[in-house]
Amino acid sequence: MAGEVAATAFEYELYDRDPDHVKTVVATPDRVNPWIDPGVLKLSHRIGRGPFGDVWIATQHQSGDDYDEYHEVAIKMLYPIRENQMLAFLAKFEDVFSKCQGLRNVCFLHGISEIGGKMCIAMKFYEGSIGDKMALLKGGKLSLADILRYGTELAQGVLELHARGVLVLNLKPSNFLLNEHDQAILGDFGIPLLLLGIPLLSSDVAIRLGTPNYMAPEQWQPEIRGPISFETDSWGFGCSIVEMLSGIQPWCGKSAQEIYQLVVIKQEKPIIPSGLPPAMEKVISGCFEYDLRNRPLIADVLQVFKSCKNTVYDDEDWTSLRNSNLEKLSRAAYTRVVSLKRPTSCG
Repeated sequence: MAGEVAATAFEYELYDRDPDHVKTVVATPDRVNPWIDPGVLKLSHRIGRGPFGDVWIATQHQSGDDYDEYHEVAIKMLYPIRENQMLAFLAKFEDVFSKCQGLRNVCFLHGISEIGGKMCIAMKFYEGSIGDKMALLKGGKLSLADILRYGTELAQGVLELHARGVLVLNLKPSNFLLNEHDQAILGDFGIPLLLLGIPLLSSDVAIRLGTPNYMAPEQWQPEIRGPISFETDSWGFGCSIVEMLSGIQPWCGKSAQEIYQLVVIKQEKPIIPSGLPPAMEKVISGCFEYDLRNRPLIADVLQVFKSCKNTVYDDEDWTSLRNSNLEKLSRAAYTRVVSLKRPTSCG
């Protein structure tokens, strides 16, 4: 068509205080540029540490002809990535960044930068998480009403990402953020998958596809027990709900190798507190099927949580897990009553 201009890719260069060592990145004009000038970010203090890096609070300076603003942001500072893997990682991030735009139940991503040789993902800062809230409560567990409400919001967030082809693979209460309206927001968007196949500089940092306490069997050795699929997130979701119900992290106190032996070799499953609404108990127990093809999709979980959410249940009707029984309960296998059959949805 006359007057139509074809869109073409363009290149830009990234450097960290050393113009003699630059990285060329290809970007397309139909996507928002995720790169943030490291000069506008000022780190304040570290607030957390995970299997993939540290979490910091930072101030981001934004300015224009008629405004000059400072915003508090959260920074996920990843462990150093090898220089020859940087472009591959940035290409992966740009793809996920574009898919995460406009999602309601997923944390807002500002973009990515490089500080001190480390990739830093900038996100909206939230005052706390479900994990933080649990730490302040007696017994560390939430009410059933809150779990159904938060679970519905979180399942909606996971479903939003799945609809765009993004797997989370790191579902856990500390990654479930709370906004000013006490609504649950997903604080992770597939960082384990971004780092899959990309070696880190430090040899003593284990490369895993998630956090061990919440990992499905196929996450430990995806080339053998895979594929990694949408149903993989169902396992992590189930682990998180069990922790919210009991106040006890699945496989609490176990090393990664011990958890591997329990989950992968012995095929044991987290214990679900008794006395839950039957539909909720069935769908959560289904999340722990060893064969991912038998697990419910998050859409199935969401439907059950929605159906249970408006029904009032007495929290005393379900049995809580107690620390004195932790060793016994953490090693016992849970036998499902009903099997939810479903073909795998991701090859």
